[in-house]
Amino acid sequence: MHPHLTEVLAQGHGVLDRRTHPALRHQIDHAVRNGALARVLPSIYAVAGDAALMATRARAACLADPEAVVTGLAAGVIGGWAELSAPAVVDVATPRVHTAWTGVRLERRRVPRSLTRVVEGVRITTFPLTALDLALRDGPGRLDDALRRGVELDRMREALEATPGRRGYAALRRELHAVRDRPWSRLECAAHALLRDAAITGWRANRAILAGPGDRVGYGDLVFDDLWLVIELDGTAYHSEDGHRSRDRARDLRLVRLGWEVLRLGSEVVFDTPEEFVAIVKDVLRTRQRRRGLQG
Repeated sequence: MHPHLTEVLAQGHGVLDRRTHPALRHQIDHAVRNGALARVLPSIYAVAGDAALMATRARAACLADPEAVVTGLAAGVIGGWAELSAPAVVDVATPRVHTAWTGVRLERRRVPRSLTRVVEGVRITTFPLTALDLALRDGPGRLDDALRRGVELDRMREALEATPGRRGYAALRRELHAVRDRPWSRLECAAHALLRDAAITGWRANRAILAGPGDRVGYGDLVFDDLWLVIELDGTAYHSEDGHRSRDRARDLRLVRLGWEVLRLGSEVVFDTPEEFVAIVKDVLRTRQRRRGLQG
């Protein structure tokens, strides 16, 4: 490939725009005929072996349209969210009108600059807006994923208010209110709602428990600090695996040695018998309060 093309591709993180390099049009045509370059989008080219990659298509979209922003799954993958699979089609938001782009799904909307960032030449949505986009597509469980990944609830609320009028946002606003105590799963979200409805207070969700400065034992699902009580909510998937059960037992033992009482309740208690869940929590709190009173 011509050295000038190699240089331009390196500057563009692997893509080039034919329109901005008219002096290289003959070299570009020659590279295309030889199979070294391939067209990704109209006037946008990349090394042939990389042209079909998700990141290349995302970068090409941003090069073709300075107002384009990559959203959804592609934004999550490019932004560094682990355990997300690269999508076959890249979602792109832009206020401009374009003809159809192969491998790219265009959405007419303007994304506020404050909700974008650039990663290796690709403009993507920030994590809070990415979480909202994924929740609109896949359901509210994506909000749980975002909270587990450390996305702040307040930042998601701000992103919601900064992009009003989208279909489905009213439901997302209700979901964000439902996760105000920062649950990490639908199970925890349901448990929080039951506790609030029963006027059970004094708990904090997913609080870090320390054995000493810098020595974190783990996070408690429901922590009643005043009573030194931790209630763990065991989902059927995560806690049914042998490795997870062993780690749970070791952590519970350490908590008990530090003076905490640990109660584990399965998801079926919360979902199938919610009244029983509330009754169990009330009984445990009453017993724990009596014991703490006697000890005092």
